[in-house]
Amino acid sequence: MTAETVDLAAPVLPLPSTREMTAYFDALTEAVDALDPGPGAPGGWEARELLRVSTWVRRAWEHPLSPAVFAHPDARVARSVRDAMATALGLRLEVSGTGLRPARPPAQVRAAAAVGAVWAVTAQAVAQSPRPPRERVVSDAWTVAKEIIAPVPHDYARARRSW
Repeated sequence: MTAETVDLAAPVLPLPSTREMTAYFDALTEAVDALDPGPGAPGGWEARELLRVSTWVRRAWEHPLSPAVFAHPDARVARSVRDAMATALGLRLEVSGTGLRPARPPAQVRAAAAVGAVWAVTAQAVAQSPRPPRERVVSDAWTVAKEIIAPVPHDYARARRSW
């Protein structure tokens, strides 16, 4: 009896052209910017960033080029867009603040981590077949980003005589 091995790895998607990737990210950016209520948004920084992240993830989830784009997250265009998103988020957090001003890590580091997490959640979702529900992906991306931007302090109570 012989065993046959089968490569179950997902096929490598071709790298979209620079023009295609630029148009793709321009479309996502335009959608987000069109709905951005600005710094005076009711609900403060959290409502504004939730709207920005959810719009971006929804558009990426729906776009037919997303699997190919996110299969190559280190392509020059993608990397520069991701860096620009992190820089912009860091500036928005510096200006509006989150109400929490942890000394470390600074807003720029939190912004880079949050944007990276949103990209990772989105990339994983668009690579799956079948894709998870769009709103679950939006919720997952925002939950992770929010926890990175403004972590909620956990107050763990120690049980009596536990030490």
